[in-house]
Amino acid sequence: MTFWWLLSVGLLLVENPTAEAETSATPEPVTADESGHGDRDNPRTRFLESAPFDLAGGGARPGRWGVELSGGWPWSRLRAQVGLAHGLTPLLEFETALGRRFRPAIGLGLRWVDRPHVRLTGEVLLGWLFVPVPELKKRGPQGELRIRLAFPVRRVAPYLTLGTRHTLLTDRLTIERATGPEVSRSYRHNWTGWATVGLVVAITEHVGIDLGIDYPWVDAPTLPIPGFHGGLMFGGFGRRR
Repeated sequence: MTFWWLLSVGLLLVENPTAEAETSATPEPVTADESGHGDRDNPRTRFLESAPFDLAGGGARPGRWGVELSGGWPWSRLRAQVGLAHGLTPLLEFETALGRRFRPAIGLGLRWVDRPHVRLTGEVLLGWLFVPVPELKKRGPQGELRIRLAFPVRRVAPYLTLGTRHTLLTDRLTIERATGPEVSRSYRHNWTGWATVGLVVAITEHVGIDLGIDYPWVDAPTLPIPGFHGGLMFGGFGRRR
């Protein structure tokens, strides 16, 4: 009897380490990381890092690029961005209002909040404003501070953009005198506020559309006139995930 009892205990001691080894060798299931990056088979997270959502929320991860081409009334815009390290995103932008007001600009964005369903980015731009229309002629350097807030969910991303623009305008006055023309220059500050509410729809991970309502407060304190726009967003082609 004692022999069989000792044999049973010995078998248990031999079997337990094997079970533990098999348990430790079993690979843990692979899941998407906290932001859902790379989980292409999950419809809830597939488009979170798509090019259209990067453009909607601002900022981009290193190597990701995107281009936005939008047109509407009265504003049309061409914007391009590419992601660098540490969350920095250089920007190029060209904007016009009915072909009567132009502003090319360069800038830099920094993504402050990077959550699966919340993106918050701050941007600073430096450009040149010029209005060639004789009765509205203006020109001068312009700086803009802008924030972008987006909420990506599946294929759509509602977003809000708020900006404040400051322009240093130059006024030139020419007086004809008997001794010849006399030219004087003066400088003045011009402020323009900006707000946009819109919705981006990701058709694929590389292509999307943008629909929005623009609310610029141009040449304050004159009353603002709201506008609208529709756009095409694309980017990230040729990049492996």
